[in-house]
Amino acid sequence: MLRKKDRKLHMLPLEDVEIGAWPEQNFLSGIICQQKNGMDWLLNHFIQLRGAHYIDYRWEARDASITFYPYSIHQLTPNMFDLCPFIQKYTIPKSFVRARYGKLHKFVMDAINAGYYISTFLDQFFRTDMAGNYGFRHPTFIYGYDAARRMIFIADNFENGKYGRKEITFEQLNRGFDLVSGEIWEVSVFLYQTASVDYQFVPEYVKEQLEDYLYPNRGVCYFNRTVCPEPFHCDENYSNEVFFGLHCYDLLEQCLEGVAKGDSNYARYDWRSLVQLCDHKHLMVKRYEYLSEKKITVWDSALHQGLADLEKQCLIAQNMYVKFSVSDDERIILRLMDRLRDIRERDRQTVERLLEKFSK
Repeated sequence: MLRKKDRKLHMLPLEDVEIGAWPEQNFLSGIICQQKNGMDWLLNHFIQLRGAHYIDYRWEARDASITFYPYSIHQLTPNMFDLCPFIQKYTIPKSFVRARYGKLHKFVMDAINAGYYISTFLDQFFRTDMAGNYGFRHPTFIYGYDAARRMIFIADNFENGKYGRKEITFEQLNRGFDLVSGEIWEVSVFLYQTASVDYQFVPEYVKEQLEDYLYPNRGVCYFNRTVCPEPFHCDENYSNEVFFGLHCYDLLEQCLEGVAKGDSNYARYDWRSLVQLCDHKHLMVKRYEYLSEKKITVWDSALHQGLADLEKQCLIAQNMYVKFSVSDDERIILRLMDRLRDIRERDRQTVERLLEKFSK
């Protein structure tokens, strides 16, 4: 078992972050931003985008979404937790936790006391928007406990898909863990421990990623070719279409067309990918400010304003979809498609201009 210390209250450090689309990358950012040079690593990554339209015919599962690449998706390996030098990651089978501890909360207390953050699949019946109903199973991140009140501190995209923190009881934690079948996600308990690293920012890597974002078909990404060797796959079990960089706008347009036509293969009320666009543009603004401060790029106030305007335009696009989800007015979808075409062209021009500003 993990080494114990008797404590009543223990919360591992977790900073609030300025991005919100995907809980995995939000949680990772919240851990590493407190580390020395953690922001250097964050701004050296999270540039390329990956989109996918996935249908699993066996489980009737469908998803169309965009995320940063390499992705941080909880159960996929390798992901950004594996690649981040500030994180030591360990994977444990659920059966081991149950055999050694019986109840998950006992394992959580030992792990937190030893300095490990935790993530695992829970049935999130405890969410307000679940109204006590079972069946929604999702990766959940754990960063502390209060033994006196028998409470666990967790983070995820909870009510209405918004990233945040929440307290649940020991009993809710244990019940949520037990409701997830080990046959589906047996090896699904992950521990994350921080490591001290003297990380050095690599400007050339930023340039390479920006070029890959603009022209994703020019080079060979070994990580992608290993995980997903075909940009499009379809057989009797599943279909999967993959997009990178600026081509992710093609996926967005495909999704909006599907929603407008009532195609059930596209979620009608899902604006996560538009939130991801906002995250992407927000970090681009922060990255340019960092690059200019470090004298890596030449400062250009017009470029800075262009990046900030892109973030605003993406926020408007996100809010348009939220409005559609309330009104069901499909005319909004048509206007949104036009706006995204304009955003795409502005995006291309702005990234090209940023590349020109790198010091020779």
